[in-house]
Amino acid sequence: MPSKKNALLISSAFIIVVLIFIFTKSQTGATQSSSKNVFSEGFSMFSGFIGLGTSSSPYNEDNAVVSASLLKSETPDNLYWVAVATPQDAGEKKAQEELLEHWATLYGKIYSGKATRKEIDEYYTSQIKLQEDQLELLRLMEERYPERLDDEKRRMILAGKELYGTKLKNVTEEYKRQINK
Repeated sequence: MPSKKNALLISSAFIIVVLIFIFTKSQTGATQSSSKNVFSEGFSMFSGFIGLGTSSSPYNEDNAVVSASLLKSETPDNLYWVAVATPQDAGEKKAQEELLEHWATLYGKIYSGKATRKEIDEYYTSQIKLQEDQLELLRLMEERYPERLDDEKRRMILAGKELYGTKLKNVTEEYKRQINK
């Protein structure tokens, strides 16, 4: 099991590096006339290089293809906003750190064989919801704002959907394995 998880992590990291390369290359070259980002905060794999701007051009929500505040207002219960999005203040940052630490603790208990069934359920249902919610945001952007997406951003959304779809499948399978031990 760990080797499959390592393979997924390595392939995810590779995809992220490729997307970063594609995005940074297009930001400095062909798309200078279109400095709009997918949206202000990106998704977990996109966070930090889509929507946050660069040190020379800080993010301006007015220039975003779809603003984070608009997406957040349309999907307030989406786990992405708590678990992955760049925190906007100290309270959000603390809540995010506590959530991630809690998940790490649950994960450690699961893989050390010390987790209760309730802890296993809590961990995996939250991980499944996170992947589903990230897919929801990508679909929302694709379905509601297609006119705002150029070909490159469509490809990035497609790559994100493939990645999160695969992660969702793998997390669901791992959950089934854990509860059937």
